Amino acid sequence: MKLLQHLLVAPAALTFLIAPLSAQAADLNIDSVADYSATLDLEQAKQLLQQVTSVNQFNDVYPTDWAYQALVRLVKTYGCVAGYPNGSFRGYIPITRYEAAALLASCLDRVTEMTEEVEQLLKEFESELNFVAGSIMLLEDRVGSLEASQFSTTTKLKGKTTFTMGSTKAYGTNDGSKYYWNYDRKHQIVEIDGRESPLGSTQNSRSWQRTREAWRAVHNRDGSLKEKDGKRGTEIIKGTKLEKHYKDIRSRKFRDHKSWKKDATGGGTRAYNSQYGAFTFNYEQKLNLKTSFTGKDLLYASFTAGNFCDNAFAGDGVSLTKLSTAPCTEDILGLGRLYYRFPLKNDELIDHSLIFIVGPMARNTESLGMWPSAYNRGGARILDWTGLAGVPNVYNKATGAMFGVIYKEKTENKGDPAFSVSMNYLAEDGGDGDPVLGGMFTNNSRGNFLVQAGWGGEEYGVAFAYRYGQCGTGQRRGTNFMMDDSFNNECWRDVWNWTEEDLYQGDYIAERSERNSHNFALNGYWVPQETGWIPSVSVGYARSAITGSGFFKYSPVASQSWFVGVKWDDVFDVGNDLGVGFGMPNFATELAGGYSPNDANYLVELYASFQVTDNIQITPSVFWMSRPLGHYTANLSGDQDQNGASTFGIFGGLIQSVFRF
Repeated sequence: MKLLQHLLVAPAALTFLIAPLSAQAADLNIDSVADYSATLDLEQAKQLLQQVTSVNQFNDVYPTDWAYQALVRLVKTYGCVAGYPNGSFRGYIPITRYEAAALLASCLDRVTEMTEEVEQLLKEFESELNFVAGSIMLLEDRVGSLEASQFSTTTKLKGKTTFTMGSTKAYGTNDGSKYYWNYDRKHQIVEIDGRESPLGSTQNSRSWQRTREAWRAVHNRDGSLKEKDGKRGTEIIKGTKLEKHYKDIRSRKFRDHKSWKKDATGGGTRAYNSQYGAFTFNYEQKLNLKTSFTGKDLLYASFTAGNFCDNAFAGDGVSLTKLSTAPCTEDILGLGRLYYRFPLKNDELIDHSLIFIVGPMARNTESLGMWPSAYNRGGARILDWTGLAGVPNVYNKATGAMFGVIYKEKTENKGDPAFSVSMNYLAEDGGDGDPVLGGMFTNNSRGNFLVQAGWGGEEYGVAFAYRYGQCGTGQRRGTNFMMDDSFNNECWRDVWNWTEEDLYQGDYIAERSERNSHNFALNGYWVPQETGWIPSVSVGYARSAITGSGFFKYSPVASQSWFVGVKWDDVFDVGNDLGVGFGMPNFATELAGGYSPNDANYLVELYASFQVTDNIQITPSVFWMSRPLGHYTANLSGDQDQNGASTFGIFGGLIQSVFRF
């Protein structure tokens, strides 16, 4: 209770209980007043407060009064100036009797000799000192009752409830063609008796491209046989290099128009809307426990529940429709975060802070020196991609066992720009005891090493970040083509192994691919000093490269993304924000084998958040995506022609309501 007395009781007693008496109520030294309150009980304290009825006790003390001059001499002698915001007693303007009593109390613990003048001051302000003592006792009693009703004096429980209602609708190619080419990317072509032949479980007679070419030479788009130069069907390719590729046509599959598949080999927009186009009403519930043992450290535990299962807003149909707040826990409250954060001891003696973060279930984006975007600051987070500053390949929200450190310069005023550097290592499978499956610092940890260097504050900032991703880690968001096979960063690859080479027999076996990803991001933001017609601006650009071995032909090995977000603060009223974000989410820029992809896509998001009360925020939002399937969009056309007419886009709309308690 002693620490709480020093922090709360003295200023609260003067400002809360005595504020009507003085516009500049003074802080009080508890140790000095203790002599007056030691013999009081609660009932006596109440009686003391009731006795303060004399009008004289509310009068000011003027510089010409003997008591004022005695206090000035006391301050000069012992240097006691507690009670004033700037730490100085001005000594030439009137003060209230309670300010005088507070000043006297602050000097008592420094007085070395009880002079006649000090005795006169004690007698003069006896009522005021007793009044303050009684006020403190009452406040102590109230604080004690509050502490007794708490489940913990060191832990705070905070909650956040999010309601989301809305839907998505796809537009473009309704059903796709009647067929699609089911090529096997694992196929290996070798020379056998002078002819190219496939090995393994491939569904193609030769390379799928040649099989497709042969089929198109024989058939019209509707499947009927072509006629050319008096020849019909297979007669057209007889004796040409395409003849041998037409003999096994099993790679031509008829499309199930009712089934939606992420690689667009199922139905088109009709199938997507049938499976993911319903209007839904979902929730997320978070309960956060924050415990501090020293006042500077933090033990953080977060529990989450949500029902975004088999839902467009969970990114189940199209990756980019995933919302920032859309967990699927099947209505079960589970632990989502657990870590401990603490500063270097005695960091108040140096011009910088050094903070350490360690935990078995931490997140790399929560261990940064700064967040490099102002787009969602104070506003809502709608789409996952925009909520991660448009660079989720670096800030990928990896969660697992983590060690991190943050270095940051100290500033005179909160919000001033400062330099910071942060580093963290996180193993997504760090809790697994089998080194073949996981563990810390193993080849199978699914490890992420994230480092950020930034300089910024409230008004502007810039940050550069790099993330090394071990095999098995992802870039979080991108086109469906980029998302396939864990962003092409899997730990194992299929390699052809001969069993009977003379008979050309064999099979695929698994082999370590030694793949990893290198991800870079550059972000910056600027916020106007005053709210108005000029919005804040946030930008981001990122590049990624995947290295290793065993890449299948036409699989992505490099990607990039860019983002621009503008936000108007305090629109029409304080706390209301309007934001517009747009850019090109993570898309492939290079394919294995030196081929060029057609993975470009665009995204636009608009939201308007309304601060209904201090604890309730309601945000309507709409978004549009041009080609969220990316390179896979061509699969909706029968010949998988990247220059074909197949299209696929998505419109989405929702209302998000957030309740904080």
